[in-house]
Amino acid sequence: MAFVARWPAALRRSPAECAWDGCGQDVEVDVLVTVPGEPSCLAVWIGGYCVGHAVIVGIEAQARDGGELWYSACFGGEPLTSVN
Repeated sequence: MAFVARWPAALRRSPAECAWDGCGQDVEVDVLVTVPGEPSCLAVWIGGYCVGHAVIVGIEAQARDGGELWYSACFGGEPLTSVN
């Protein structure tokens, strides 16, 4: 089950490893989903994943929550959702 954060994305850092149990690959993508009827700036961070698991988690989150799905790429080990 993915972790659903309750604070702004800019205040978090993604973990170094994919949040999928037993994966162990580096985080490459943050997965976010919006709540229907809310602006995209209030997207909820689902977690940091490798690309393959980000797709699976994103599809599940979108089906569960019904909002827009967003992926944020991590560059040079620093996710775009972190405070640098």
